[in-house]
Amino acid sequence: MTAGAMWAPPEPPQVLPVLAMKEAWRFVRHPLTLVGMALWVLRVADDGWDGPRPAFSALTSEMTIYWGIPLFFAAHLVASSARRAEELFAAVPSDQARRTAALCLAALGPFALSCTALAVLVGLYEVTGNELERFPTLGELAAGPVNMLAGCLLAVAVARWLPWRGAPVLVMLGLIVVNMFVIETRDWYMFSIYLEFALWGPPPYLDAVGFVPVHGGPHALYLLSLGLGAGALAMLKDGPRPGIWLVSGVAAVVSAVITGMAQLW
Repeated sequence: MTAGAMWAPPEPPQVLPVLAMKEAWRFVRHPLTLVGMALWVLRVADDGWDGPRPAFSALTSEMTIYWGIPLFFAAHLVASSARRAEELFAAVPSDQARRTAALCLAALGPFALSCTALAVLVGLYEVTGNELERFPTLGELAAGPVNMLAGCLLAVAVARWLPWRGAPVLVMLGLIVVNMFVIETRDWYMFSIYLEFALWGPPPYLDAVGFVPVHGGPHALYLLSLGLGAGALAMLKDGPRPGIWLVSGVAAVVSAVITGMAQLW
């Protein structure tokens, strides 16, 4: 231990929330995040009032595709940007574990933003009297924002464990392939990340014809479990007590399995 390390002043406790707030701001103002938000808004404006099914999907599932995927890449770029991180951490000194923790906590920023956007859309539906077969449950509404949260946590984990170019693209392609596979099998569709709760009607797919037999509440908890597992994986790389994060990750996987099966109960 060097003399400088022995006499270094202790890190103030407010460093982590300050870092988390700064990283959350970087997440939400990243150009890809804003592009994703614009794509979602345009999609909703284009077909959110075209009939019961697209109206329901605009509230419950389209955020994951149009906003969530760009946000994943935005969060990865923020988490892996060493040069900008050095500029930030020069003003607020911290160790790598707290930096990773700050990035994980910063995922709450896009989550809060997406919840606000969804609340605005619900308000617009109410004001305009938009036609729905039924109003979504809280769990169904939560699917999009929770995916936004989980996507940010996964992006941080990928940045920490797979620090090479092309890794986030491969991870996203893998998620898409797995999602398509579990949906096509029909026996495991409840374990999909992107899930259409409303069934498709005949062309032009605008009519309300029912819903998949999945409970929205357990599905939202399933997605949250996956996200928390990704956060534990990120902290496992840099955290001072890896055993805690390993146990947390295993607990998240067990929770994902239980809540995944509970969607059919």
